[in-house]
Amino acid sequence: MTEYLNFLGTTVRFDVESDAEPAFAPVRRFFRHVMSDEATGVPTFRIAVRAYDPDHDVDPAVWATGQSVIRRSNAAEFNFDAHVVEEGGRRRYVNRTTLLDAPRDAVKDNGFELAVTAGSTVQVLDFVRDLVIRNEEQRGTVVLHASGVRDDERAVVIAGPKGAGKTTTLLSALRGPRWTYFTGDKLFVEVVDGVVLAHPWRDYPYVGVGTILADPRLTELVRESVDAGVAERAPGEKLLMDPDLFESWLGTEFSATPRPLAALLLPEVRPGEPLRVWRVTDDNERWAQLNKIVDRQVDTTFFTWQSHLVPDYTAFYASLARLRGHLDDLPMIRLRGTLDVDLDAVLAEPSTR
Repeated sequence: MTEYLNFLGTTVRFDVESDAEPAFAPVRRFFRHVMSDEATGVPTFRIAVRAYDPDHDVDPAVWATGQSVIRRSNAAEFNFDAHVVEEGGRRRYVNRTTLLDAPRDAVKDNGFELAVTAGSTVQVLDFVRDLVIRNEEQRGTVVLHASGVRDDERAVVIAGPKGAGKTTTLLSALRGPRWTYFTGDKLFVEVVDGVVLAHPWRDYPYVGVGTILADPRLTELVRESVDAGVAERAPGEKLLMDPDLFESWLGTEFSATPRPLAALLLPEVRPGEPLRVWRVTDDNERWAQLNKIVDRQVDTTFFTWQSHLVPDYTAFYASLARLRGHLDDLPMIRLRGTLDVDLDAVLAEPSTR
């Protein structure tokens, strides 16, 4: 089976052997909104996928070597290590769940070999996501670390540091009748015919226990499908949720359709304080706020992972500089206090209150 992941200027070709299709199915389901039987361009990367038996497919000497830290995340499910084997100008990442055979330089050799098991889903999603992100950064696409909502015509971005109240603001905005879920973690920005166009990226929601317990229906969904003991967890803990489950709760399935960027919200949660809303109008402050949410993969806590493709960021920073020229017409709005947000009112009259 051959399928293509098409996203902006990146096309990933997957050649999946029949014995690997059951293990690959969750990956296909996650990316289904950008998967197709046809390529929109010449494949940027080719990934051959086969089934994996670590006891049969790996030289026993490999298991005796030390492991390298491949990925560390706030979500424990995304933490994994691997034995790294250099051989024949290629590098293999090997653990009991997944085997990735990667070129040393993906610009010169775009072929990867991936061996998967039923437990490979998170590692494969992580690998493919970062491959796409790094290629888009190489092309000059600006990636923002932010969540967001959309209506039929536009998208509104919600950004800020950990604990600022992004999820609270997102869920509050979604109570408005015409706003639906757009993106939960990242979005890709390009300027097309003078319009700042935002492309959403699907992710695994990482939701706070306090947020879960505040909604009886979400609590029941989590209790049934994620953690039966969620009520006993500390409110500050977070749980990784299946995106289909999360989207079913929101009542909106993810859509990869881009939207013009209409506004950028900067929340600051202060429980018990009245909500205050005001526009950021100083050019330097607006530029500084934008730079705070620019997501560069080079800044993330990766170690040996993804060394086969390291963007030089020349085109990326040129695009970021061009983006500054299109910020004048983009409202940047700060929210402070109890983040019970009527988004339509915020966009229509963002004065201090």
